Amino acid sequence: PAGGENTPPAIPFDFLLNDKLLRLPLESAARREGLSTENALELQYFPARLPPRKEGESESLPDWITAMDYIRGGNGKESGSRLFTGGADGVIRSFLSSSKGGNLKQAASVSAHTGPIHSLSTTSVGEKVLVATGSMDQTLVTHVHHNENTLDLHAVYSGAHTNSISSVALTKDIGGKIVMASGDWDGGLAIWSVPSPSDEGEGEDADTATARNASKKRKGSEGGVGEPNALVREVKPLQSVKAHASNISGLAWGYDGSSGDGSSSSAPRTLLTGSWDHGLKVYDTTRMDCVLALNGSRVVTSLSRCPNSDVVAAASPDCTVRLWDMRTNGEGIASGGSGMDKSLRQSHKAWVSCVRWSPTDPFVLASTSHDGTLKVWDIRSSLPLHTVKAVNKKGEKGLCLAFGDGMIYSGGSDCEVKQFACKI
Repeated sequence: PAGGENTPPAIPFDFLLNDKLLRLPLESAARREGLSTENALELQYFPARLPPRKEGESESLPDWITAMDYIRGGNGKESGSRLFTGGADGVIRSFLSSSKGGNLKQAASVSAHTGPIHSLSTTSVGEKVLVATGSMDQTLVTHVHHNENTLDLHAVYSGAHTNSISSVALTKDIGGKIVMASGDWDGGLAIWSVPSPSDEGEGEDADTATARNASKKRKGSEGGVGEPNALVREVKPLQSVKAHASNISGLAWGYDGSSGDGSSSSAPRTLLTGSWDHGLKVYDTTRMDCVLALNGSRVVTSLSRCPNSDVVAAASPDCTVRLWDMRTNGEGIASGGSGMDKSLRQSHKAWVSCVRWSPTDPFVLASTSHDGTLKVWDIRSSLPLHTVKAVNKKGEKGLCLAFGDGMIYSGGSDCEVKQFACKI
């Protein structure tokens, strides 16, 4: 009987009309789509996405949380999953993650920079995790995270940037060769070949090994980075160009048909960039040529790529998230709807500081803002699906976020990492 103890819980559903989420009465939505109600209307339905539910948080940290990235465990094992954060105190921290919720436990930390960390990217290499960070102190470094929860300085990257490092992105091919892109406050863009994290350079090609052996140096104990006298590699850029007139605030490697975990049969040829000069560009990294340039109307503060295409979401200070189609046909010619600018409804109340696409659902993304909220969007609607508070106190700012396994993590000026359960 209805209302009995054995009655399963009600399941809310969402509906699609013409591939758009139904947010109006059916008759009004049909008129807006130019459909006649005299004819049969085809609707698709599916279980609605539930709102994010706060599951826990970290202890209060000494300074703002300014960047974060989530890495999944090897072979999809949750036990190896980690959340890495970068702070305004220059410290990288790793947190143990669990889909069962509970407060986040800090597993390791290292003082990586003398200034605030602006950008952070991770990739797995066997049982290790490589963590790249760029800072306001104009330094770009990589650390290796080991299973025993230690973070050791791996390499220092020099010769390309003379200002704050604003963005960084790692990728790797199926052979394990790692490539990194970095952007700075002046609009400079650099491509780097990242040395293998293995102790003896196992898996490096001849050029990388030669460069590594020629630039090995013993690092002293100054600066508090890594172990005293640890072997540190100094790396020079493969290529560097002046890509934008101002701060490169977002980088994303182009879609290459990979499985979504960063592995593919070959390294991505294209690199997508977003800048404070209002521009978005696609670079062919084999020639370091700009093959597509789009001019927006607002500063780009954050950039994230759809998991199955070169459509990107760009955040802006005008409280808006915009979608751009940056697909090319491989020869530098725009394809399909390339250049399309679709604005989601202005829903935030302040500067949108970070946007991230779900790694598993090409329709879902999340954003956080200086208004202290976290919003989850379905791009088939211009309105957000859900809005939750991402900070504990009024006036605090949301600065960064990351998708995890069934979770969304956020950090900001309240110095705590928040964990929200969100089926993605």
